[in-house]
Amino acid sequence: MNRLAELSEDWKYIAKQNGFKVSMRSIISDLTRLPYRHLKFVVLGRSLMDPFPEWRPREKLSIRDFEEQDLDIVRQLDRPSEARLSAKRLEAGHRGLVAFYDDHPAGYAWGSMDPLTRLERIHPKLESGDVLCTDSFTAPEFRGKGIQTALSLARFHLFRELGCKRSICCIEINNAPSLSVWMRKLDSKSIGMIDFKRIGPWYRIRYS
Repeated sequence: MNRLAELSEDWKYIAKQNGFKVSMRSIISDLTRLPYRHLKFVVLGRSLMDPFPEWRPREKLSIRDFEEQDLDIVRQLDRPSEARLSAKRLEAGHRGLVAFYDDHPAGYAWGSMDPLTRLERIHPKLESGDVLCTDSFTAPEFRGKGIQTALSLARFHLFRELGCKRSICCIEINNAPSLSVWMRKLDSKSIGMIDFKRIGPWYRIRYS
């Protein structure tokens, strides 16, 4: 599926969820970024050998492994393109987690030990023993309840048990909430930058 067709399907989903008038800002933003896009990402690293922060999730929060039937949860919570990507991640052997708040689906997150990062749009350089923490999403009505902090700590525990020694995460430089979680709550450190620029079909990625 080409990018425009994928976006069209996403726009239909957004309009159905939020109404066409409310969705117009998001649709216009997507359209203006089709011919040109310039993004910068902070690459964060966190040792899985060091003690994890002491943080207690709320009693109403529970987390379990992502299973095939949970693709329906992603379809319920997120854009169709994200549901397709989650299906690809599951097929490729990535490990996912699903969070529930008061028994309601609240969010999900993925991690991958693929050193070639084949399903990613940007490709941070991984070393042996690294896990790349990839897609994560919290439903709007559950934001501010520590869902992503809990999911990230659960990923740390999961991948340490699988033999990983370091977590890597790439966060867009303007995504202040996620940067705050990873740097302030999870004790991660900036280890590099990625500059992504796309003009039509041409793109350039620079690592520093």
